[in-house]
Amino acid sequence: MKQDIIHEFKILEAGSSFISEKAQELGKNYSRKFIAVQDNKLIASGDSFDEVINKVKEMGIDPASVLIEYMPGKEEIIFY
Repeated sequence: MKQDIIHEFKILEAGSSFISEKAQELGKNYSRKFIAVQDNKLIASGDSFDEVINKVKEMGIDPASVLIEYMPGKEEIIFY
């Protein structure tokens, strides 16, 4: 169980780093879209979270192994 949590944390950390490094490019190309990142690669995008989950599943990838984030538009503010 502990190793599963550590593994999931590493997935999130790697995906977050990729998104941070590519934020300007991703924001420009995927504004107001959900994106899925795995192994420092953008693997899917779509207009809704469910659409991206379905695309990931269609690729035969476990959605738990993927970071999915929303890329806000310029005029949107996201609070965490």
